[in-house]
Amino acid sequence: MTGPRFNLVTVCPLSRSQNRKRNITSPTMPFRFQPMHETHVRVPREISKCVKCEIGPIMRLLIVLSVCSFVNGEARQCAKLLAKAANQDRNTIVETSVKTLSGVWLSESCETRPGPEYVLRHYTFEENGNYKLIQHHYWDNSCSSPKLSIVAIGLLKTKRDSFLHHDALTGYSKPSNITVIPQDAVAAKELDGIVSNHCPGQYWKTWRRYEEHLVFTNPKDRHHLQQLEFERIQETLPNTQHYLQNSSGAITCLGDLRWSFNELNLIKVQLRPNQHGNGNEMHWELLLGDIPSRKNLMEHYMPTGFQIPLVKTSKGNKEVLKGRKFFVKYTCSICSNLASNERSPPHLIEKPRLPAYIGGEWVSERCEVRPMGLYLTRHFTFHNEDLRWMGEHRFYVDPFCTLRKFTVTASGTFEMNDGENPLKEASNIEFKIEKAPLVIYDQGLIEYMPWENCGKLRWKIGVGQELAETGGCEQLGIIIPSVQYDIVKMEMSYQGLWLLFLGQADTENSPRDTPLKRPTAFQVPLVRCGEAHSQHLFNSDYEDSGQPRTFATYIQVVLVFVTLNF
Repeated sequence: MTGPRFNLVTVCPLSRSQNRKRNITSPTMPFRFQPMHETHVRVPREISKCVKCEIGPIMRLLIVLSVCSFVNGEARQCAKLLAKAANQDRNTIVETSVKTLSGVWLSESCETRPGPEYVLRHYTFEENGNYKLIQHHYWDNSCSSPKLSIVAIGLLKTKRDSFLHHDALTGYSKPSNITVIPQDAVAAKELDGIVSNHCPGQYWKTWRRYEEHLVFTNPKDRHHLQQLEFERIQETLPNTQHYLQNSSGAITCLGDLRWSFNELNLIKVQLRPNQHGNGNEMHWELLLGDIPSRKNLMEHYMPTGFQIPLVKTSKGNKEVLKGRKFFVKYTCSICSNLASNERSPPHLIEKPRLPAYIGGEWVSERCEVRPMGLYLTRHFTFHNEDLRWMGEHRFYVDPFCTLRKFTVTASGTFEMNDGENPLKEASNIEFKIEKAPLVIYDQGLIEYMPWENCGKLRWKIGVGQELAETGGCEQLGIIIPSVQYDIVKMEMSYQGLWLLFLGQADTENSPRDTPLKRPTAFQVPLVRCGEAHSQHLFNSDYEDSGQPRTFATYIQVVLVFVTLNF
């Protein structure tokens, strides 16, 4: 790998006497300086406002130091955000039990589910296992225009630890009844048509706005009714067999209506440090099972990952957990509206669609989870000037992202467009993958995973190989070269941070190799931490390890400058 080569001069023009150095290069400091009478260094706007003037070497040194300080400050900002996220992950305490599950749990923001569906959740659990689940569905991604509300009441039992997530529990839900409330006339008409098509031979009253409609009931003397209904429905709707055997419901088409609460099959409760605060305050999070990427899988899907967590609000109280005392305090902007009236959904403020100016560096705010028990953090860089991108994915063994498993750093070019997309708030983006070095840190992964056609050499701990040389790595689902069809959107958080949303990973691990396979939901957001500097100014070649330049590079620049001008 070669170092960067660029012209380094002051913002202001130099005199002929000052331009005394000629074409100096060094093998240890590979920066080329060329004589010129009036050129300008690529510097941030804050510095470029300098007027043309005759300045000495001291001023030139100060300018270069300012440039280096500005760039290094952004690098420190990314490192600071990553360190903060890692610290919060390490200080998260998982305690999943009936006691910690009990209480009221609320959405922090409008959630986008595959479909797409836009949802706010309001879930209540009691220590005796009773629950009430309220989902408010909306027409838009801001949750400003309510569509319908679903209320489910039932009993939840937890029996054992999850096979994939050892700190989570497997839940078994037995709903007693489920009701649906249309929130406008359009939703009522749509529901009337869906029920007529999907529930033949069953009586339904006409759907009307604001009226409750019972769509599922589980009476005490249900056994005889279930048997008769099961025999009848099995002939016409065989795909409901699994649902009937497990829910024992008298109304048997609920699965075809895609109103399912399989998210209760995977439950995790944790106490996590607040994202914004003095560092001593904690809050409770409830993570429930993920939603399948395709609605036709909803009825039988067994979650292997988690959704965006629900939170439990608290005005401030001390709690003892595992022999330690914690101060629990948490508020959110929409929680009071969401909890005030169970049957009346809140109308959130409509968010403007922001242009997807994705240039810059973006990092994870927390240890993220993927289907099949994968944990990772992400670090993306986008260069707007030449449409190049780099995405570093660090995978870990544990849910706190402390034990590294392997790292893949994919790179290539990207292209954006506003073509047809089921999510109006998103833009289309195509990632062209050209390179992807892989570094493995888990000896067990090397020993037990077949690595044929995945790297040319024998794998060793901490030694990377370029997967492009073998056309990718089929074992990891990486094909090089290839194109991934994705979606992207930008938002600004309530704290004023820029957030970048990319498409959700497919729950069936299906490749996104055609435009029709674009995701219809988003991953947790990345937060912007700095500019992506021009490749003409800073090296962005990630062939070896995917690691960006350190501040030592900029110190070299200053040393060369001092040598040339003093």
